[in-house]
Order: sequence, then structure tokens, then C-alpha cells
Amino acid sequence: MTNPTRRSMLKAGIASAVALATLPVTLRGTNAAALSKPVVAESSFARIVEVGDGVFAVVSTPLDSAGNFATPQTLCNGGLVVGDERILSVDGYYQPEGAAWVNEQAKKLFGRPVSDVICTHLHLDHTGGLAGFQDGATGPEIYMTARTWAMMVDQYSSGTAVDGTSFLAPPARLVGPTRVIDDESQSHTLDLGGRSVTILPLGGHTPSDLAILVDDLPITFGGDLAWWGLFPNYVDAVPSKLAGSVETLMSGGSRLMVTGHGGLVSTDDMAPYAELIASIDSAALQARERGWSPEKAGEVYKMPASTADWGFFNPRYPERAVAAWYREWGMATP
Repeated sequence: MTNPTRRSMLKAGIASAVALATLPVTLRGTNAAALSKPVVAESSFARIVEVGDGVFAVVSTPLDSAGNFATPQTLCNGGLVVGDERILSVDGYYQPEGAAWVNEQAKKLFGRPVSDVICTHLHLDHTGGLAGFQDGATGPEIYMTARTWAMMVDQYSSGTAVDGTSFLAPPARLVGPTRVIDDESQSHTLDLGGRSVTILPLGGHTPSDLAILVDDLPITFGGDLAWWGLFPNYVDAVPSKLAGSVETLMSGGSRLMVTGHGGLVSTDDMAPYAELIASIDSAALQARERGWSPEKAGEVYKMPASTADWGFFNPRYPERAVAAWYREWGMATP
């Protein structure tokens, strides 16, 4: 494997086995996702909760009671993984203000700033805030795949809004990687000093997604491959890969899943999410067979009973999910 760190920080290979543990009861809902966990910091737009020894979930709370994006500074969920030598931030959040807040909490809680950021995929709610981690001329190492960076430049550098995107507002201040992950055919390990994380390349939410597994604790950061309590965004999806990636995340024993949006959930309890993905696949096949447009398919789509109380960032997301299948099939929209 080509070492993208130039310092032997990323090493090829599958992560060592981690001890399995019984996880809390599934937490549903978007804003109350982590209330059973100790809250170590809180703002109007996010809270940081301790989900394991030295592992923290950043749970964003962007919506007001009317469902409007009132506080989008972080917008996505992410996290902090604290090692003896380095502190990892999972994702870069939406606005520099949000990332700066996360970085400031790291300084207050651990006496040092974030040293490394892994971007799980290209979307600006996960990358738009990267500049907020900068402190003068210094800043963290930023990891993303080569394809993610190429897609960011392609989609966002022109300042043209992406059709079907509900919470991206280009032009953005793009911050590129300092460490590029070229090899997506195998996992990589990032050493934080005394502990490590596995970087697992997958795909489905976008053509290039990364999941982050804490090696010494049963905790996974799924990025936007994992949603809970909210219908997922398919705007750049590769639907044929998504179900397999979700299955991969659910395998390997009980782990706490920090989703990209919505609540925290045990992998043992993620079957409703997998059922939702399967229902979207079935809806797209039905629409193709009947010659429906994605708009028509979205109008008649019904979520499975197990997710009937889930919400939407945008009510047109089912339509866009079917459109993603049509795009992958190379079909013109009827």
C-alpha cells in the first residue's frame, strides 16, 4: 500500500479484533439522540457526549421545533477520539464556526487542539467547516480520499449549487487534504498514540465513503452511510453499493454506531434502517417497471412500519432516492 501519511501513521491492514460489549438500548429521535450519555459540552447547535473512554460523539442539533435549519453550524454528527499523542476529529462539519467550537472544546477538555481530521465524504456539511480547525499558520492533518477531494472541487469550486441538495450553499471555502488516501481497496490504521482507529473505505452514500472504527472499543463512526430517525440523502448516492456497505457496518458484533445524522444506535438494532434501504430499492424497481418518474415514485412511496415515525430533512428525499437509481441505471427520467 502507498503510505499517504509519509510518516508511517497509516498502515495497511484490517483492524485487530475488539472486545464485544453490550450496548445501550437504541436511542431514537434526532435532537435527543444521546441524552443517556454524559454531556461534556453543549451549545445551541451541538452537544458533545462521552460514548466511551476517550471517545466522544458530536451530536448536532440543527433543527428548531418547526423543523427549520436554525442552527446549522455543525449540521452533521461527528466525533473526537483522544489518544496519548493525537486527537482525531471525525469530519469537518458545515461551517468554520462549528469546527472551531469543536476544536475549542478539545482544548478545554484535553489541553490540546485537534491534530487530525478524517473527512468521511465530500458533502459540505462534513467538509465545509474545515477552515475552523486552523489556528493561525498551524492546523491539523486532514485526511480524505483522492476521489472525495476531486468531487469536492468539481461540485463546489464553481459556486454552483448542487441540484437536490437541501443544506449546501456554495461557493464554499474549500480546504483540501494534507494526507490523501489513494488506495480504497483495503483498510488503513491511524495511530493516535496508545490507541488507533481503522479507516474503512466503503461507498454508497457517495462514490467514496469512509467509516471510522475505534480499535480498542466497540464504537463506529459511520458518516452518512448510517442515519437514524431520518430518511437518508441520496443526492450523490451509488444505490447498488449502499445496502452492502450498511451490511458491512452492521456485521462484526455489537458496536455503538455514531450516525452521520440523527440518533446514536447499536448495530444490533439497525435492522429498521436496512429495511428502509431495501424498501427504497424496491420502490425504484417498481417505478422502472411501471414507467413512473422519480417524482411519481416519491409521491406514492411509503416507508416501512418500522421507520414510519422517521423524519425528513427534505420531503422530496424519496423522489431523489429513486432518481439516484435511475441515474445509476443510465435511464432518462420518464
